[in-house]
Amino acid sequence: MKNTLSILLKRYPLFFYLLPVFFVLHGFTENYYFVPVKDAVLLAGLYIASSLVWLFLFWLLYRNWLKAALAGFFIMAFHFFFGTLHDGLRTLFTGSFITKYTFILPVVFILFVLMVIVLKNRKKPLLQVMYYLNILFLLLILIDTAWLASKFLAGRKKEETALSKEFIDCNHCSKPDVYVIITDEYAGNRELKDVFHFDNTAFLEQLAARGFHIIPNSSSNYNMTPYSIASTLNMDYFEFKKTGRQPLLSYTYEKISNNRLLQFLYHQQYKFYNYSFFDFKGQPTVTQETFLPAKMKLITGQTFLSRIEKEIRYHLAITLKSNREIRKNTYFNRTNNEKIYQLTIKTAEEKTNQPKFVLTHLMMPHYPYYYNKDGIEFPFEQLTEGNQHRRENYIEYLQYGNKKILALVDHILKNASAPPVIILMGDHGFRHLDKSVDTKYYFYNLASVYLPGKNYAAFSDSLTNVNLLRTVLNTTFNQQLAYLKDTTYIMENP
Repeated sequence: MKNTLSILLKRYPLFFYLLPVFFVLHGFTENYYFVPVKDAVLLAGLYIASSLVWLFLFWLLYRNWLKAALAGFFIMAFHFFFGTLHDGLRTLFTGSFITKYTFILPVVFILFVLMVIVLKNRKKPLLQVMYYLNILFLLLILIDTAWLASKFLAGRKKEETALSKEFIDCNHCSKPDVYVIITDEYAGNRELKDVFHFDNTAFLEQLAARGFHIIPNSSSNYNMTPYSIASTLNMDYFEFKKTGRQPLLSYTYEKISNNRLLQFLYHQQYKFYNYSFFDFKGQPTVTQETFLPAKMKLITGQTFLSRIEKEIRYHLAITLKSNREIRKNTYFNRTNNEKIYQLTIKTAEEKTNQPKFVLTHLMMPHYPYYYNKDGIEFPFEQLTEGNQHRRENYIEYLQYGNKKILALVDHILKNASAPPVIILMGDHGFRHLDKSVDTKYYFYNLASVYLPGKNYAAFSDSLTNVNLLRTVLNTTFNQQLAYLKDTTYIMENP
C-alpha cells in the first residue's frame, strides 16, 4: 500500500485533481453548519469538470500531461485564491496602484504567458515539483478531513451565541416575530417638505392608522448604506481605530455579518431570514442570481469570477458598451426588489415552531426610479447613470413605494399568528443634492415602529438609528440598554 501510494505521488499529477477537492472541502468545512453536502458535491464536480477542460486544452498545446496539468493548475489556483491574495494586497498596500485590477490582471497575464513559454521550451520533466505538489495537497486534504470529522463528531451546532454583557437574558419574555424592513434612501418627511416641497403626511397617517408609531424627526447616523446598516444592526457607532490596516468597508461588512441584534435574537432561538443585499454568517444574500445554490457563495465568494462579478462587471459593460449588460444592471434592483418582496410575503405566511426574524431590504425609493406613483414605468433613458438627481421621479417612485409598503405591512399583520414587531425605516435620506443644500438633509429618514403592546412612550421624536433598535429591545424584550449620544458622520463613497 505504501509503495503504491509512493509510486502514484511520483508518477502522476494528482495535485491537479486534488486542488479543486481541497478548495471545496476547505470551504465546506469552514461553513459546515450552513452548506448542504449535496451542494458541496455539486460544486466539486463542477470545478473538477472545469479543470479537465483546461487540462485537455493545454495537452493540445504541449502533448504532455504533466505540463498540461501545471498550466491548468495555475489557472485554477488563480481563480480559487484570487480573493484572498487581493485582500492581502489591499491590507499591505492600502490605496496603492498595486491593488488595482488594471495592474493585477496585466501582471498575472504576463506571468502566465511566461510560464506557458517556459513549460513549452523545457525538456527535463518537472517530477520534483509534481511530487511536492502532490504531497502538499494530500496533506492539506487530510488536515481538513480531520477538522471536518471533529465537527461531525461534535454534532450540529445550534444557532445561538452567548449573550453580550450589555444584554439581559430574556428566556421567559414573549417572542413575537420581528420584521426589519429597510427602504433604501427613504427621506424623512422633514427633508421631503423642505427640499422637495412634498408632504408625505398621508402615508404616515395610514401607517398610524395601522398602529405604527412615527418618529417625526428621525435621522440616520451615517449617510452611506453599508455604514448605516452596520451601525443600526449593532446599535452602535464605528470604532475606527479598531479596523487597523483592514479596509474600512471590509470591516463594515464584518460588523454587518455578525451584528448584535442578530446575536441577541439567535440567543432567543429566532429563525433568521436574510432578504437583504448583505451576506450574514451562514445566510448569504439571495439577491445575486446564479445557477449554483445560493449558499455556495459561502465557498465561492472569494474566487476570481465572483470578485469580477461583484466589483467590475458593470464598469466593463459601460466601457465595452454592452447594451444587454447595461440593461441587466439597470434593472437589477427592480428584479431583486420583486424577489425580496415576494420572499417576505411567503415568509409571513409560513407557520413555524420558532419565532422569525426577517430582514427585508428594498432598494426603493433608491435610484433607479422605475415607476411613477401609478405604477407606470419611466423610460429607460431616465434610469441610466446620471439621472439620480431627478427629484420629481424620486417623489413619484416614493409614492409608488408607499403603496407597496402598505400592502406588505397589511399582509404581515393579516398572516401573523400573534402581533409582530415591525420596524419600517430608511437607512438614510436622499443624498443627490446640490452644494447649496445643507448636508443635514442627508440623514433625515423614515422611521416607524409597530409593537405588539403599542407601548411607544420610550420613543423620542428625534431618535437616531443607533438608538432605534435599543428602544425596541428595551420596550419589547425587557432590556436595559443605555442610549447613545446622537451624532452624524458624513462618509465617502465606499
